[in-house]
Amino acid sequence: MKLNHLDFPVSDVPRAVALFESLLGFEVRSNRNSDAIVFLDDGHGFTLVLQKMRTAEKYPENFHFGFLVDDPAQVHAFHEKAREQGIEIGDVVENGRGVLAYCRLWDGLLMEVSWHRPRE
Repeated sequence: MKLNHLDFPVSDVPRAVALFESLLGFEVRSNRNSDAIVFLDDGHGFTLVLQKMRTAEKYPENFHFGFLVDDPAQVHAFHEKAREQGIEIGDVVENGRGVLAYCRLWDGLLMEVSWHRPRE
């Protein structure tokens, strides 16, 4: 079984599209100019759907999603890009699991970018 897609309600679809393109390299696969819904592709078979919030929805406090990257330098690059774009982001954490960074988007959505140490 393989995860096919995630659909996130966001308050500003074009703003969210720009973020996922610039920070994570997603590519738009639908009408880029839609304020209602846009489909993005990660180039590896995963689709991210960004859809306009219909109400003042809130994400649960600890709800988050994560992306794995190939090396620790990519986590640091993500962290720097997010800071440059004014996104709320914590410090890069290095622990026994690997290297990771969390950022909180304007709608309260928490995103993790991490590299995991190879298992022995």
